[in-house]
Amino acid sequence: MYKLVGDVLVSIKWTKRDSPTKEQISAFAQENNLSNIVAELMLERGFSDPIQIQEFLHPDVSGLQDPFALHDMDKALETLDEVMQREGKIAIYGDYDADGVTSASIMKLTLKKMGADPIVFIPNRFKDGYGPNLDEYKKLVEEKHIDLLITVDNGVSGKDQIKYLKDNDVKVIVTDHHDLPDELPDADAVVHPRIPGSEYPCPYLSGAGVAFKVADALLGDDALEFVDLAAIGTVADSVAVLGENRVIVSEGLKRMKANGHLGILALADKCNIDLGKISEDEIAFTIAPRLNAIGRLDDATSAMELLTTSDATLAKDIVDETEDINAKRQELVLEAYNDSQDQIEEQAENGVLVLTSDKWHQGILGIVASRVVEQTHKPTMVLRYDPDAEMYKGSGRSPEGFNLFDALNAHNQLFAGFGGHAQACGFSIEEPQLNQLIPELQEEPAKQDFDPQSAVEKNYDLDMDISQFSFDLITQIDQLAPFGMNNPKPIIKVSNVSLTNNKAVGKDQSHLKTTIADRSHQIPAIGFRLFAKGQSIQNSLCNVYGQLNINEWRGKKTLQMMLSDFEVSPEAQAIDQLQSIYIDYRNKQLTKPLMERFDSIVCFNQAYFDMLNRHNLNVKVIMYTDNCDGENVLIYDRPHDLKFFQEFLANNKTAHTALYLHTSLTSGYLRPDVVGMKQFLKYLYSHENLQVSDMPTVAQYLKIDKNDIDFYLNVFFELNFVKMVNGFVKRAEVSQQRELIESPTYMKRLQRNDVEKILIESNFDSLLNWISEYDCHN
Repeated sequence: MYKLVGDVLVSIKWTKRDSPTKEQISAFAQENNLSNIVAELMLERGFSDPIQIQEFLHPDVSGLQDPFALHDMDKALETLDEVMQREGKIAIYGDYDADGVTSASIMKLTLKKMGADPIVFIPNRFKDGYGPNLDEYKKLVEEKHIDLLITVDNGVSGKDQIKYLKDNDVKVIVTDHHDLPDELPDADAVVHPRIPGSEYPCPYLSGAGVAFKVADALLGDDALEFVDLAAIGTVADSVAVLGENRVIVSEGLKRMKANGHLGILALADKCNIDLGKISEDEIAFTIAPRLNAIGRLDDATSAMELLTTSDATLAKDIVDETEDINAKRQELVLEAYNDSQDQIEEQAENGVLVLTSDKWHQGILGIVASRVVEQTHKPTMVLRYDPDAEMYKGSGRSPEGFNLFDALNAHNQLFAGFGGHAQACGFSIEEPQLNQLIPELQEEPAKQDFDPQSAVEKNYDLDMDISQFSFDLITQIDQLAPFGMNNPKPIIKVSNVSLTNNKAVGKDQSHLKTTIADRSHQIPAIGFRLFAKGQSIQNSLCNVYGQLNINEWRGKKTLQMMLSDFEVSPEAQAIDQLQSIYIDYRNKQLTKPLMERFDSIVCFNQAYFDMLNRHNLNVKVIMYTDNCDGENVLIYDRPHDLKFFQEFLANNKTAHTALYLHTSLTSGYLRPDVVGMKQFLKYLYSHENLQVSDMPTVAQYLKIDKNDIDFYLNVFFELNFVKMVNGFVKRAEVSQQRELIESPTYMKRLQRNDVEKILIESNFDSLLNWISEYDCHN
C-alpha cells in the first residue's frame, strides 16, 4: 500500500488504533452514558477514569491550571512589578510565525491593560533569523534604552545573547516552550512548562499558551479576553491538544466572536468564516497559514498589529495585503518544491536530505521541507544561500520517529544559529560547516534506530460501511473535538469499495475528486495530492481511509469524505488472482461440445453424476471428493451445504474452474417464513379433521405456497408440534419448548438458502471474495 506524492512511493501501514470488543464498547458506553461510537473512540484513546472522561468531553475554564505552578512565574511577576514601579522601558521580543505573533500580541495587550506601553519587536525572518539576535538586542539597549526584555515563544536557547543584556543591567524574563538546551540562560525568570524538577501539569503549552498563563497570573479571569489568541497559537504550533491546551482551544473557539479582536473579525470576514461555528480546522487551514504567510514573505510585525489593533480600517487593509501575500506564498512553495525534485533523486541513498538553492525564497523553506518529508519519509533540511550574510539559512522538518533537534544539536558547534524542537528546526550555517555537516548527518538515522525506508505507520479509528454515514455520526465524533496533535480527528476505514468518476482538480490538477461506492451506497470524496494514485488503481476494489465531514454549498449540506489514503484491498488482490482461475458459467447455456472441452466435470449430487454418465460424454465425470489438481474443470451442480464446496476449494488446485452450479429447482431454494409458519400452525390447531390430502386447499386458503406448506408440515412433525392420528393431523402434546433449529429439515433448508445466497445470488466479485477465504491456490 503506497502513497503517491510527486514521483516517490512511500509505503503506509494502516492499523486500527485499538480494537475493543463489542462487549467492552457496550459496557463502557452504558457506564459513562455515551453512544457506542464515542465509547469506542474513547477506549481507543486510553480513557478509563470517569472524571477524566467528562473533563475531556466537556472542557471548560475550570480546567485552567494555576499559572503560578509554572517555573519562575512568581519571579517573572516580581521582576515586571519592579520595572513598572520605576516606569522602566519594557520590550517584548517575539517570533515571526503564528505562535510567535499571537504570543507577542497576548503579552502586549496584557501589559497595556496593566498600564504599560511596551515596545514590541518581531524579528524579520530574513534579516534577523531564528531565535534571539544579538544585534537586535544591542539596538534595543543602545537605541531604545530598555530596562526589561520579555521574550515570547523564544529565548530559552539564547544564553549568550541574554548574558549581553544582563551585563548591560537589563532585566530579562524568558517565556518559551521550545526544547531545552543543556544550560539555561541566566535570566531573571525563565517561564517554561518543562523545566526539570518543576514540570507543569500541561508540559506541551505553545508559546502563546505560556504568554496566556502570564496574562492569567497578572489579570485573572480578565485574561480570557485573550484566550482566542492563545487558541490560534496553540493550533498553529501543532502542540498536543490535551489537558489545559484542550481548554485553551475549546474556550478560545467559543469566545472568538465575543472577544471582538478586530483583526480576527476582519480575517474571518475575508475568508468567509462564520465565527459562531468556527472549529480548529478553520484555524489550522485558513487563519494560521495567513498569519504565517506574512512572516514568511514580509515583516511579521503587521501580523501582530492585525491582532492588536483597535482600528477597523487598518485591520481590513492588513487582511487585504495578507491575502495577496498568502497567494504569492503558495506559488513560491510550488515552484521550490518542483525545483527540489532533482536533488531528491540525486540523494536517494541518503537518510537525511539536504536541499539547497540560491533562488528559493527563504520564507517558504519550512513548508517545502514538510512537503518533502511527506513525499520521502526522510528528515529534510531545506536551505537558501544568503549572499549578504555569506551563509545558508534554512528550516528542517522530520517524520515521526526521528528527533531532528537531537540530531542537529549533536553538531551544534557547526551552526551560526540554531533552535527548534523534535520535528522542526531553524538554523543558519556557513558553507564549509555545511559541507562538513552533510556526511555526518547521514549517521544520525542509525543512531536513532530510524529507517526511512520502513513503512509509515498510521492509525485509523473506526471500521464502517457507507450506509452508516450520517450527520448524527459527525455530531457524535465531534464530541471529541477540538482535535489536534495527540487527539487526531478520527479516521474511518471503509472496506471493499470502488472509486468512480475520478477527476483531477486544483491548480496543479494533483487533487482527486471521486465517488466512493459500494453495491448500494455512495458518497463524494476529495483526496489532496491523490489523483495520480487514483489513476494507478482504477477498477480495483479499495480500502479507503479518511475523515467524514459536511460540505456546504449554497445553503445545502451534504456528507463527504476527506481522503487520507486508499489501497487495493486484500480481497481485491485475491479477486485479481482468482479471476484468472475461476470462470462464471452460472448463466451460460451448456452444450455437449462445450462440456467436452474440460478435463473433468465435477458433481456434488449423486443424481447429477449418474445423469451425466448416462449421456456418454467424452469427458470424465467425477464427484467433488475426487482429486482434480491441475485440470480444467466444470462444476456442474451446486451442493446442498456450503461446507462441501469449501472442501472442494481447499483440496483442488485446478488450472481453471468454470462455475455452472446447476439445479433442477425452478424457483431456487424456498425461504422459511416464520410468520407464515405460525399462521399455518395456528390453523392446524384450530381445525381437528385435516388430512395431508387437504393441504393444497389449506395452502390456497392461507395464500401460502403449496411447497412451503409441505415444508412447514415436515418441520412440525419433526418438532412434535403435530402428529398423525388415524390419518388426521392432530395437535401433539409438547412436553418442552422446541426451537426451529432443532428440525433437520429446517436446518437443511437454511443451508440450502446459504448456498443460494452466496453461490447464485451474489455478483462474481463477491463470489470470488468468498472463494478466496477457502481457495488453495495462494
